[in-house]
Amino acid sequence: MSAPDADPIPSLEVLEQSVVPAAPVAMPQPPTLANRIAFFFSAVLSPYIVLPVGTLGILYARTTSSQQFVMSATISIFFSTFLPVLYVLAGMKRGTITDVHVMERGQRGGPFVVAIAGGFAAAFVLYKLGAKDSVWGLSLLLAVNGLVIFLITAFTKISVHVSVLSATVLGAIILHPPLPAWTLVWMIPALMWARVERGRHSIWQGVGGCIVSSLVTTATIYALGLGERIPQLFQRVTSIF
Repeated sequence: MSAPDADPIPSLEVLEQSVVPAAPVAMPQPPTLANRIAFFFSAVLSPYIVLPVGTLGILYARTTSSQQFVMSATISIFFSTFLPVLYVLAGMKRGTITDVHVMERGQRGGPFVVAIAGGFAAAFVLYKLGAKDSVWGLSLLLAVNGLVIFLITAFTKISVHVSVLSATVLGAIILHPPLPAWTLVWMIPALMWARVERGRHSIWQGVGGCIVSSLVTTATIYALGLGERIPQLFQRVTSIF
């Protein structure tokens, strides 16, 4: 019995034709100018910078002596910024938090709770020490804003960057009437654009963060008995035009 014919050895031309060409590797595109500007605004106007810088600016304007400023600033920054940062860094070391910006929504619960509790603690301590309403009220309105945003993010996505900036800016121009509103308000739409440009949020998530924080801030200031400053703000804004 003869052996079955062996499979013919394919020629070099057949092998070359049967090779599937590899898909071209997409080279990363260099960031555009718009990307760079958006990154700058996102970094400079992040909550880690807005909260301490905004707090220091408002407290400096609303305190009457260097001693009061140092005391109020130390208490406010320690509870509202230093403790949450320590919590995030500890979480990164343990591996429970991915990055310092806490990009993963599921990881934001702990830092939010620490920041909110810190804000309420700072307001209570400053109130007991006899600080002005506009001084301890700043910590209170930031804490209330944080609580509302925390509850919202449990169900849907909203821009925390825009929320924090909106609360700080609105709080500053209401609590310190001599401050020209236009010097700060422009940063809110600039940050909205930056977050959209970087693909972090939609425009509606940015607008939602601004609207929610504006309403919460205004309501908190009314509750503090400083409601007369709200109409003053509208008068200052309309006078520009």
